[in-house]
Amino acid sequence: MKKNRTLWLLFLPSVLGMALFYVLPFFLALNYSLVFRYSEKKEYGLFYYMEAIKNPIFRLGVKNFLLFSLIAIPAVVVFSLALALLLKKLRLGSGFLVFSLLLPFVVPSGSTALFWNTIFNLNGYINRLRFQTGLELVMWDSSRWSILIPVFLYLWKFCGFFALVFYAGLNQIPDEYYEIAKLEGSGKAAAFFQITLTYLSPISMIVLLLAFISTFKISRELFMLFGNYPLSNLYFFQHFLNNHFKNMNLSILCSASVLMILFTCAITVPIWFIQKRSFDTFEKRGEFNLFVPQTQTLNKIWTPVLTTIISFVFLLPVLFTLSNSFMGASEILGRYSSGILEQNMGDLSRNGLHFVNPSFIPSLPTAGQYRDFLLKPIYLRMFWNSVLLAVSIVAGHTVVSVTGAFAFLRIKGKYINAVFMLYMLLMVVPVQVMITPQYILFQSLFLENSYWSIILPAIFNPVGVFIVRLQMQGFPQECIEAAQISGAGELCIFRRILLPNIKGAIAVLVIYTFAEYWNIVDQAVVFISNQNHYPLSVFLSHMLQRDVGVLSAGSVVYLVPACLVFEICLLGIKDFLTD
Repeated sequence: MKKNRTLWLLFLPSVLGMALFYVLPFFLALNYSLVFRYSEKKEYGLFYYMEAIKNPIFRLGVKNFLLFSLIAIPAVVVFSLALALLLKKLRLGSGFLVFSLLLPFVVPSGSTALFWNTIFNLNGYINRLRFQTGLELVMWDSSRWSILIPVFLYLWKFCGFFALVFYAGLNQIPDEYYEIAKLEGSGKAAAFFQITLTYLSPISMIVLLLAFISTFKISRELFMLFGNYPLSNLYFFQHFLNNHFKNMNLSILCSASVLMILFTCAITVPIWFIQKRSFDTFEKRGEFNLFVPQTQTLNKIWTPVLTTIISFVFLLPVLFTLSNSFMGASEILGRYSSGILEQNMGDLSRNGLHFVNPSFIPSLPTAGQYRDFLLKPIYLRMFWNSVLLAVSIVAGHTVVSVTGAFAFLRIKGKYINAVFMLYMLLMVVPVQVMITPQYILFQSLFLENSYWSIILPAIFNPVGVFIVRLQMQGFPQECIEAAQISGAGELCIFRRILLPNIKGAIAVLVIYTFAEYWNIVDQAVVFISNQNHYPLSVFLSHMLQRDVGVLSAGSVVYLVPACLVFEICLLGIKDFLTD
């Protein structure tokens, strides 16, 4: 009895927070979407759903998002698996390579906006090369290939993270299986399909699930590059939701949000059941643990070359931003302006259009941009606003997720799997879709213009429970049973046995949570009306068209805390794995 009471006390904060800030807002939004007034009489019906479905802008946003997802998800799975297979032939013990692969995942969107704008703009680097080779210029944001812009951004941001997840899965496949297949005469292709893909099935389903969730986050980059109203080929349903907040048409917004929630659940439920079946199969064999890599054979000839190439590809946008932060305002204007100016009259141009002339080495290095940024109180205020939000969310989310995951692992109840399934459904619902239901909740609580409206849903986000529980499931049950036989209670098992052995999962959770909310834009714009209370990420999202130099310096300053947290967590994982 005491055991169950302890577990339920650990479980209640997570489940109550999830119910209050996710389930309740959903039902409030559902009620809001079904109610309409007819001659002062309240009626229920599907009127607003039909209005949303008939809206050509909403249909356009959904169509573009689905097209993007159908291209981006298979591409990221294929590329990340190929990269993981390449990493397996190298020694991944290089902390710098791991840092390079994961850095795009934690880089704030505004920090690399200038780089991508330099690539895909009309006067960008691709059109510069096309002009030099005699090809016609392309308006990339309105061409038939425009959907590839968010695909490239998505691959750069998430490919390294998923490659490391695949890499960890590859290290769980016993080498003996490949040796037996080779002795039986199986070729490399047969071994790949019959052994590698088979044993990667639980990892593949996890990657597929996370890849689908991540597709909703690319709207931040699109917003920073093309604003609230991009051309039709790049207009996603997230733009529809964000733009309709200005008119506060909550009924249409709730209807659109409920439709997207149902669509998301319809996609992810089959993936989740397939993943669970695969996971349970491999867990029984004791062959699945996401966070325990093994040392690979070092190829002394190719390892330094390939490590350098891979690291450079993933670090290129960050290095670009860093170099531009030391350029003077005149040099930046001359290099990246689309018009012909006194500073760039000798550069390549066509019919009055100046092509970008990027460089990683400033002509006259200066720290003036940093001085301009750091000496403005509003920028520093926004920076500390970001620190307050991120630290509060990471601390609260880590505690709630770890205790909730332990309770899920230890409670043996009839309905516990159904509750966890609800967690998974809410986990995959995108932030942009939940903003409207949560806005209605916090409006009724008079908290819509408060940091609490951002912090509370973030603390109880179900994704943290999923990440930690995944690691706990790989922990040997024999150790827990031995502790129970010795008289250890649930809190003792939690503190002395499980907690010291899930440092890797906690570090991953901290990285994931900090990256997510250090880069916050959507919730801040919706819930915070006072611009002095905005986090710096919102400021960076508006600076691309204003002051590129200050944007570069501010991006580097904003990147430093993310890198520090990232490096500390990586050191924690490395120390844990080498114990």
